[in-house]
Amino acid sequence: MDIQNHFYGHSAVLAGYAGLRAPRHIPGLYQHGWTPVTPLRTHFADLAHAAPPGSLFVWSHDSRGWTERESRMETGFSSTPIGAAALYLARHVEQSGMLPERSIESVVFPFHGTRLVSVEGDQAGFAREVFEREGSAVVCMHVDDMQKPEIVKAWKDAGHVITTAGERRDPLFLARVMWLVMSAKKIVSNRLATALLYASAVDTPVHIYGPHFQIAGIQETSSEEYLRELWPEFYEDEPSTSQLRKIAEQELGEAYLRSPHELRQVLGWDGRNPRPFIDYWLRSPLAKAEAILGIRDRKVGPLVNEVEVSPFQFFKNPFEHLPGVLPRTASTTLVAPSLDRG
Repeated sequence: MDIQNHFYGHSAVLAGYAGLRAPRHIPGLYQHGWTPVTPLRTHFADLAHAAPPGSLFVWSHDSRGWTERESRMETGFSSTPIGAAALYLARHVEQSGMLPERSIESVVFPFHGTRLVSVEGDQAGFAREVFEREGSAVVCMHVDDMQKPEIVKAWKDAGHVITTAGERRDPLFLARVMWLVMSAKKIVSNRLATALLYASAVDTPVHIYGPHFQIAGIQETSSEEYLRELWPEFYEDEPSTSQLRKIAEQELGEAYLRSPHELRQVLGWDGRNPRPFIDYWLRSPLAKAEAILGIRDRKVGPLVNEVEVSPFQFFKNPFEHLPGVLPRTASTTLVAPSLDRG
């Protein structure tokens, strides 16, 4: 229904697990990242009203940050949990016996900004602290931060190796992230975010420390105090890997994972229907444009990660939000990212 379904390689992984050669159009919206509040507000705001009933697909209904009842009362829409793509990929890799060797001492995922939302924090200070505590680490930077020379320089100058999982439309994005978290002996970040949950779900130890990067203009739902209050286990000096796995499985929707057959059914991939194609190329772009421009009232809200976003922000990178050709292949294995040691 929308390009966000194909962000970060999620549809490619779902297609691979479902036994398809390539992703197809999804008749609805699929959550593409972990949020401490309902994804119906953070991810689906502009298109929730246009999705067919029952097709707002979230990872879990067991998150500590929100409940289905609260989300429905707040937004007016229900959601359907089907589990995170990362769990489907991890399960597939484990079943195939293709687990990577834990060959990297530490991988760092600094909390990042995007083209729409900026973060405030001391990158150089965090880079130096990581080197003091871990030595030279592999630092996986978000592609948008890779475009900011001052951030890249801060980490390289501190003695770290830089990598990235790729552009958000890259079908192998998640395959690279999961290779990193399953190859690492330890994952480090300065804020509870998606990568730490992925790591915890596959028994990779995690550690949160350093300056808390704050989203500019944020509300309390992304503050360090809020995250510590709801997920204190992640902020302990020596977190319990087994305890964190249980929490991660709840947040990522382990209990809601579907079989390949069930996944094809719930995503409408068990037959051919022209409506998702039409929605993707015509109806959804129009509905999104109407919401962004204020022609149609947003029933959920003009928010990205709880930050109010001006329509002019979207115009800076308009092609980021327009539909494009779907990934041509499914994703079923892990992929090692390239490492910049220079």
